[in-house]
Amino acid sequence: MVFRRGPDEPVLVREATQDDAEAIGEVHAEAWRVAHRDLFESRWLRRFTDERRGRWKSVMASREFVRNTLLVAERGDRVVAFVHLGPLEYGVREGEIFDLYAHPSAWGSGVAWTLMDNAWELAIEARYRRIHLWTITGANRARHFYESFGFTRTGRTREQDFGDGRPVLEVEYLRSTR
Repeated sequence: MVFRRGPDEPVLVREATQDDAEAIGEVHAEAWRVAHRDLFESRWLRRFTDERRGRWKSVMASREFVRNTLLVAERGDRVVAFVHLGPLEYGVREGEIFDLYAHPSAWGSGVAWTLMDNAWELAIEARYRRIHLWTITGANRARHFYESFGFTRTGRTREQDFGDGRPVLEVEYLRSTR
């Protein structure tokens, strides 16, 4: 896949369709491969990226997905980033960002900011009082981005085993929509 870059190239943010599943998987896999290469052994990282590359068709077809929103950011004719958000729990006016990834070729280009701005508007329209998200403690680039967007650490942590038997620590972030 060729990804075009450039500050003069406009970014289109739109709701994802089933036709975007493969491109979303590619963005997810490549972002994971590059961002987490120092956090996992190479054989496990390959397995994790392959799984992310192929998961989006089934995620988008699931019943649970109906309550969620998936936005993609395009530059030219390529999906270069996506954000997946939805309600935290039924009956609670709080939301969660489940995934926010940009292809490494789009890092530093402002695409993630544009995408997050659009997702934030939708969160406000959905009347979420607060938005939660979790990220790996070693994902420093992501943590810096979330903090620069106004998210703060809650102090809550959890261990997440991605399948290699070596749990990593995740930290929760939170931001009020008001």
